[in-house]
Amino acid sequence: MAFDLETPENNNTDNLVWLGHLSPDSDTIGSAIAAAELFGGEARRAGELNKETAFVIKEAGIEQPAMISVVEGQKIGLVDFNQKTQLHKDVDTKDIVAIIDHHAIQDQPITFNSPISIDIRPWGSAATILADRFEKLGKTPSPATAITMLGGILSDTVVFQSPTTTEHDKVFAEKLGKIAGIADVVEFGTRMLEAKSDLADVSTYDILKGDFKHYEINGKKVGFGVAETLLPEQLIERKADFLKEMEGEKAKQGLDFIFFAIVDTKNQASHLVIFADAEGELAKEAYGAEYADDFMLLPGLISRKSQLMPVIQEVLSK
Repeated sequence: MAFDLETPENNNTDNLVWLGHLSPDSDTIGSAIAAAELFGGEARRAGELNKETAFVIKEAGIEQPAMISVVEGQKIGLVDFNQKTQLHKDVDTKDIVAIIDHHAIQDQPITFNSPISIDIRPWGSAATILADRFEKLGKTPSPATAITMLGGILSDTVVFQSPTTTEHDKVFAEKLGKIAGIADVVEFGTRMLEAKSDLADVSTYDILKGDFKHYEINGKKVGFGVAETLLPEQLIERKADFLKEMEGEKAKQGLDFIFFAIVDTKNQASHLVIFADAEGELAKEAYGAEYADDFMLLPGLISRKSQLMPVIQEVLSK
């Protein structure tokens, strides 16, 4: 019998794991934990946690999910992504039984030989979708899981400041806050941003790759990293180091273009690091802005998902 998100009581959950994308953020981890509690199975991660997500896990008082590994007869539920470029190498697509996501189906989607259960909605986070599913199934997440789900919503919506935020995200954040015993969800989100912002002791490479996604558009391979921070100057000062790491990553991954955005969450702007002329010309056409000293300032653009990448995709799709 096929795995069905609508009738979890009928599913076989032996060797079922829930997994997010390669650079696990708070939404990926919170959604994997929530899906495992709601549907059965166990949460796994595909990489190391960033500071913000580690903070959320600590606040929840739980252990971080174990790293994904190859297990005979393993069934995989994916959360927070649907692209081949974000799938861990140890996952065979034939083992995927479900997808819960909030991203558009665009370049390099995972495809299947037979139908599977999929829930993709235009909401601010995958955790919001899981919260809705808990409610509709008449179940309440544990306080610890509620904290991780709340963290996922607040992270992906940048504490409701991102243009991807919907009313669903705000409503379920408040509900999860009550379950978790968090009276002020915005204050909790601010503490998450503060935990994410202090990157002085994090290597330049780890910052670059901490939230890095791969895209393939019209035959062109693009890598786009993002670091959200309340302390952008701390990263801007490391420009030379970022350019060096971007050079190595571009060559290693065989990318045609590589971008890295330092997102100033306080002032609602992105400082886009321009690696070379090729990236500069593409960015100029996409954003209609000039660059100098290897930076392009993009006021009001803070979301890779809905603002930064779509125009890059549009230009490359011509």
